[in-house]
Amino acid sequence: DGAAMLIDALPGRSMLDPFCGGGTTLIEAMVAGRRSVGRDISPVAVRVAKARTTLAPEERLTKMRSRARKLTEAARAATDRPPRDIYQTVEQWYAPHTIWELESLRRGIAESDEDVRSLLEATFSSILVKTSWRKSDTSTQREKHHRPAGTAAILFHKKTRELARRLTALREAVPEETQRPDIRFSDARKLSIGPPVDLVLTSPPYPSTYDYILMQHLRSVWFGDVTKRGERHEIGARRDWRDGSRGAKKRWVEATNDWTKSAAACLEPGGFMVIVIGDGLMPSGSIDTSGPSEHACRAAGLESVARASVERVDHARETTRWEHIFAFRKPR
Repeated sequence: DGAAMLIDALPGRSMLDPFCGGGTTLIEAMVAGRRSVGRDISPVAVRVAKARTTLAPEERLTKMRSRARKLTEAARAATDRPPRDIYQTVEQWYAPHTIWELESLRRGIAESDEDVRSLLEATFSSILVKTSWRKSDTSTQREKHHRPAGTAAILFHKKTRELARRLTALREAVPEETQRPDIRFSDARKLSIGPPVDLVLTSPPYPSTYDYILMQHLRSVWFGDVTKRGERHEIGARRDWRDGSRGAKKRWVEATNDWTKSAAACLEPGGFMVIVIGDGLMPSGSIDTSGPSEHACRAAGLESVARASVERVDHARETTRWEHIFAFRKPR
């Protein structure tokens, strides 16, 4: 795993990922015994990252599996619609029986004990696109198809068992006395993390590639997070480029300068910042991310240590894009 290799290669005891997503870098930091801090503008990502980094004893995981079995049984017999504010959005994205099953699961999770609720929410989140008529996680294209009744309920049970296995493996891999990550909803341009860290390791959104917040729309609706999705604060969203690239690129460069400065302020003297990012792709050509990213790091007072770039195939767009990794250090 790339994140694990980078963490192992750079000395230190703490790490920050200001675009933590589902928490992959935080998991690797935990395995390395580091204190870790994660921030993200997506409430859904924060939910999932917290669940995936949980150090749960076996009794808690057993309780989670038991609760999931009961919720699965109830969901397979469900016939109730969700509340109107949810139903008006989801009815076009799911078969009726799938909506009934998901609503039963949603209600059952909300009524679960607090110590397993967050874990079950992560499992629920993982099936919301898979059971829908959306083409994929990264596409909002609608592809109507048939899935038998009970599919959502069974998939929920399967994913819960899978999460339990992963959390068992995590608990066994993490050194004793390692702190649980500090994970919160936050704009990367306005970071507040407490004690500074000696490593910032992150992969910020590639410009004009995805609408990350909108990609989570179905999950946000089911969780009731719609009012705080943070669309206006999303950096590099694809929709920004629809009205012309000049203004969008200017805003992206400004945002890159802002979040880099904010993250650099969280670094201890002598600490490293490592950024992995790819160029954006548009019909008119690529959007260079290497120059602005390096400039932002230098403007934030960081010194270049190393960099590398590689051309990778982008299968979705049937072309190639350049991806870059930069390592900078904060002077002592």
